[in-house]
Amino acid sequence: MNELFPHQFEGAFRLSAGTPTYLAFDMGIGKTRTFIEAAKMRDAKRILVICPASAVLVWKREIALWDRAATLQIVKGSITFLAAAKYYIVSHGLMSQKNSPVVEALANGKPFDMTAIDEAHAFNAADSNRVKALYRAAPKLGDIFPLSGTPMRNHVGDLYTLLSICWPKGLNMNRAAFEDRFCKVSHKYFGGSRPIRVIEGSKNIDVLKKLIAPFMLRVRKEQVFKDLPAILWDTVPIPLDSSAMTGPDIDLLEKAVNQAMAAKGAAAGLDDMVGALAQLNGADTSIMSLRRMLGAAKLRGATEYIVDMLDNLPADRKVLVFGHHAHVIASLARHLGEYSPAVLTGLTTPKDREAAVDKFLTDPKCRVFIGNIQAAGTAITLVGPKCRCSDVVFVESSWTPMDNAQAACRVHRIGQKDGVVARMLSAAGTVDDLISGLLVRKAREFTQLFDTEGAPNA
Repeated sequence: MNELFPHQFEGAFRLSAGTPTYLAFDMGIGKTRTFIEAAKMRDAKRILVICPASAVLVWKREIALWDRAATLQIVKGSITFLAAAKYYIVSHGLMSQKNSPVVEALANGKPFDMTAIDEAHAFNAADSNRVKALYRAAPKLGDIFPLSGTPMRNHVGDLYTLLSICWPKGLNMNRAAFEDRFCKVSHKYFGGSRPIRVIEGSKNIDVLKKLIAPFMLRVRKEQVFKDLPAILWDTVPIPLDSSAMTGPDIDLLEKAVNQAMAAKGAAAGLDDMVGALAQLNGADTSIMSLRRMLGAAKLRGATEYIVDMLDNLPADRKVLVFGHHAHVIASLARHLGEYSPAVLTGLTTPKDREAAVDKFLTDPKCRVFIGNIQAAGTAITLVGPKCRCSDVVFVESSWTPMDNAQAACRVHRIGQKDGVVARMLSAAGTVDDLISGLLVRKAREFTQLFDTEGAPNA
């Protein structure tokens, strides 16, 4: 089992001791596992996780990986929180519903030992339903720990809600006093008879930084870069849109892989699946058809995941996205249009190829590069002085592990200042999970063995 990195151990120790803490780790350096390890250290019996819908399956996967004996319940709709489970996962959406039965159950039910609020910045708005729900349920939630790489999105006033809930003794002031001290406040008329209180910025930031230092555990990628592997590989389960699956059943892929492995003999192991997949790729028309549909069936979940990622990253951070099929790449480009994506496929002309790369490297409005693995996976560099990109998402991956490793290396280059995190999205509960996990392991081994520190001709 993988050892904790030093920053994860420090965070887990703080949380397990009940020290009020905002776990403000950058995306991709281990907030989820840190919380799970804290729960284990503390021997917590009832644990609540509040997270975006796109992260529910991620938490389920991580809990199964790092707290294997634990029972878990994903809460849906009206529910009584059963005493049998250790972990309960509730989406932000359920917390946002007006008169939510879930919130009623939280506020009136059996207490929890500790609670994680993932992507906690979503609970900044004082008048939102989810914030009101959190205030109401807080007395039953035990020690509440916010988790987010971007605690503040607009101004320091965003911090007040979670400070007041999770660290009231350290804050020791009401919202109006907090805003008057740390926010630029004005009163404006918007057609009514009374002025509206408006926050236009922040002030006294150095004073606030010292005030909240005991509460905030802030860790940036560049701070722990020396502790991280050259590229940190991971799988992310996303829901499968079954409406996109017609004709061949997804189980056909598992059967075909098993048959191809059986042909290798009784000694065939999991690693032989790579060879089996390579044989199937391009040779079996039904598998090719299934693979196209699988890409389409992952689009909805993938788009939600990438949008959440972009919204949670700082505005100057960009994301590299890879796909395999033309219809998947075209759909991603359409659904991510608000982020002005650059697109590169096998049909892109040399002139347009150069323009797409230049757009991603120089245009601040272009926050996404969407590429076909074969066409965009080699011979281009996607980091530069005006382009901070260290997050790679494979909506579809190549069945040749080296291709995935090479593709991720488009941002693991000379000039990269951050640790690169590459994530393969897998269709939860299907053989795609197994395939993605295997490809991640192979890509990890490849980059460990052949990492060239981002040589320009890699």
